Amino acid sequence: MIKDDFELLTDTPFLALDLEVMERNLRTMAALAKQAGVKLRPHTKTHKSPYIARKQLEYGASGITVAKLGEAEVMADHGIDDILIAFPLVGRNKLKRFDALLDRARLTVGLDDIAVARGINEVGEARKQRIPVYADVDTGLHRMGRDPLASVQSILDIAKLPYLEIRGLMSHTGHAYARPTEEEIRAVAIEDAELMNETRLQLDRLGLHVPEISVGASATARFIGEIPHATEMRPGMYAFNDRFVMAAGGAEERDCAVTVYATVVARPTPERIIIDAGSKTFAADAFKHGGHGHVIGHPNLTLKALSEEHGTIEVAGSSDLQIGDVLRIIPNHICPAINLADELYGFRNGELETIVPVLGRGKNR
Repeated sequence: MIKDDFELLTDTPFLALDLEVMERNLRTMAALAKQAGVKLRPHTKTHKSPYIARKQLEYGASGITVAKLGEAEVMADHGIDDILIAFPLVGRNKLKRFDALLDRARLTVGLDDIAVARGINEVGEARKQRIPVYADVDTGLHRMGRDPLASVQSILDIAKLPYLEIRGLMSHTGHAYARPTEEEIRAVAIEDAELMNETRLQLDRLGLHVPEISVGASATARFIGEIPHATEMRPGMYAFNDRFVMAAGGAEERDCAVTVYATVVARPTPERIIIDAGSKTFAADAFKHGGHGHVIGHPNLTLKALSEEHGTIEVAGSSDLQIGDVLRIIPNHICPAINLADELYGFRNGELETIVPVLGRGKNR
């Protein structure tokens, strides 16, 4: 908690990072991975911070995952040199940047189509260097990749390119967030790995050995000890957690390391409170149970609506909140909220210890 007399309290909105909670989250996930005998390659799109990525490596991560090439460039600028770019690289300019980045880091690229693979292969051919890739398999999210059986021929075609090495199969169990029970979320995690292993076995029978099965999502990460066949895990939100992860059973309020501090700036009616944080602070991700964030300590308040700078809170019953009072709110989805911030204010035992710049913010190319 921030002390009442601390000047930041009156200069909202801002994102407060509880360093002790974050470090506990990082240690816990690293211990789960170690116990399961699985490599931890956390997804840094959540925090977009070399400072936090280095802590993840310090606690035992084998490398990192990024969403975009721009994020990889930021991480490499700060000495991080084992990076999975979990996104297809398309276009001449991106391939030029990728080529330049190969001089500074060991890179692996995620993709699901030979049209993308050809561009990466051309970079490898020019360098006379085989480039490792992960092939996306659709295990139920219906985003990247083909279904497991259809993936086989596509992966075999990609494997024929001489300057690529298919190092792994990867997936994302984002569809687990929509499942209502612990048992169903666990079942998604297990099915995901089983489907990828079926693909790997088919490839093995056809002469292509793929060593890695890489699973992802903080919603399912806690089950890693029960997930068969996985060799690597790529959770991201676990570093901070959020309302989505809480709803999926992956965290409790005490595990959420980042909260938005926002001030009551208007009280037009007894049923309506206005705060100084809107969609430019929280982003606008919808939550299945309604609202745009979890208001800590006020179960009768719902962050009902967001405009750009205003947050509208609906009051159920009564509230004695007044203009100038400060609320702490856990965002629905922490990743876009972080991307809207220049910096995180890192506190330990209620004292400001460090300011963490979000150096990867806006790096969506």
